[in-house]
Amino acid sequence: MGKIKILIFLIIMVYGANIYCQSDQKKNQTKISEDLFYAKIQDSVYMFTHYFPWGSNGMFILLPDKQGLLINTPCEITGTDSLLNWIEKSFGPLKITAIITGFHQDNLGGDEVLLSKNIPVYGPDLTVKLVKEKSAELKKIIMNSVSSDENKRYYNSYKVLHLMPPNKTFPIKKGLELKFGDEVFEVYFPGESHTIDNTVVYLHKRKILFGGCMIKGLEYNNPGFTGYANMTEWPVSVEKVINRFQDCRIVVPGHGKEGGKQLLPHMIKVLNEWNKEHNSL
Repeated sequence: MGKIKILIFLIIMVYGANIYCQSDQKKNQTKISEDLFYAKIQDSVYMFTHYFPWGSNGMFILLPDKQGLLINTPCEITGTDSLLNWIEKSFGPLKITAIITGFHQDNLGGDEVLLSKNIPVYGPDLTVKLVKEKSAELKKIIMNSVSSDENKRYYNSYKVLHLMPPNKTFPIKKGLELKFGDEVFEVYFPGESHTIDNTVVYLHKRKILFGGCMIKGLEYNNPGFTGYANMTEWPVSVEKVINRFQDCRIVVPGHGKEGGKQLLPHMIKVLNEWNKEHNSL
């Protein structure tokens, strides 16, 4: 079996598990559009989830002086348009800045929309490199995984999707700090994990960690799609996140429900069990 076929098989398996988990997640969320929902997790802080068709989370933070920060985008352009329309309808016109935490479509699938609206999009230099090198392969995997008749609308949307890199880059190992008034948002790369470029974002004032695809909700008992993962380094990277942000109170995972800092050791447990099982095969 070739590499592409193996990756397609892996993502289809993950799709089934994700669908099972996401039905419960929607119960505590408010609908924006057919596929896009949100939950308020703190004053002026919102987690959005794009079910297209896998439930993928991002964040929106309303900031003073008519500003807003996006962390990741919905998976494609229609979801991103819906999100931006909801933001403007709910909070009025804002100056928006975006941070991207990886090269997959559930991190930056809406970059095309953001860039067309002159929204600055921050992301690591390695993410730019991977978008250029891997986007065609990734798009093929995604389209094949939604090629059945019941997924036709997902297929048609991903067919015209252009995965575009961030336009405000920084060295991944150096990281980034963005300041808005008295709030500091730290982009941190602890090492390779779900992909070799996944970063996390820490909201220092609010003590909220956006773990992105590095972290999953407590309802997950598997690491998800591992086609681009470093399974050996992944638990080590999560441990570094725990040590760096010890005052963290809320964790927003890339997939699944938000929760407390217990999501982090839970992820290490899931990864260690997965590694033990697969290394023994």
